[in-house]
Amino acid sequence: MFNPRSPFAKTLKTMEKQPQPFCFNPTKIKAFVLGCDPTAFDKNGNLLEFDYVFDLGKDQRYFSSILKNLNLIGISLKDIYVQNLVTDYQNKETAKNKQWEATAERYVFERKTEFDQVDPTHEIPVFLTAERLCHFLLNDDERKWKASEFYALKTEIPIPPEANKLGRPLIPLYRHYRYDLLKWPDYSSLLREKIKKY
Repeated sequence: MFNPRSPFAKTLKTMEKQPQPFCFNPTKIKAFVLGCDPTAFDKNGNLLEFDYVFDLGKDQRYFSSILKNLNLIGISLKDIYVQNLVTDYQNKETAKNKQWEATAERYVFERKTEFDQVDPTHEIPVFLTAERLCHFLLNDDERKWKASEFYALKTEIPIPPEANKLGRPLIPLYRHYRYDLLKWPDYSSLLREKIKKY
């Protein structure tokens, strides 16, 4: 599990209640997994606070669909570095947050710097957990492909580094149940082949 007292962690800009990134060993990862932000509420509308992103290390319910898809292409929890683009809690969940893109813009440099510290080669890919996140990270002049178009292999996978703000390969791997990889065998096979080189 990621150790917040490690020398590596001290180089990251963190705030008191931010969930920490989750990783067993940053030197042995095959992929990054990126969420939108840590914001979630219980049934009474109370903000849920996590020690680690997606509440990993304690409760995997928020990450279970992502992990299931990762497992289908040969990646385990020990193979990944998990983080959110926006690391601070927001007033609304991402889907309801009309200001999310404006907020996210302020975090791109931090995430790029963080990922580049973990992987200076810029070769390790980033799995994106939501379509909104994917569209935001694409360069302004890039086409905003629909989720179904990515999964039907109608465009290049991974999204090349020169086409996005993080400057590394991006792979849509959305957590929504419609994008369970069991429903998209061709996409699943392609990702399994692509990830073998990492």
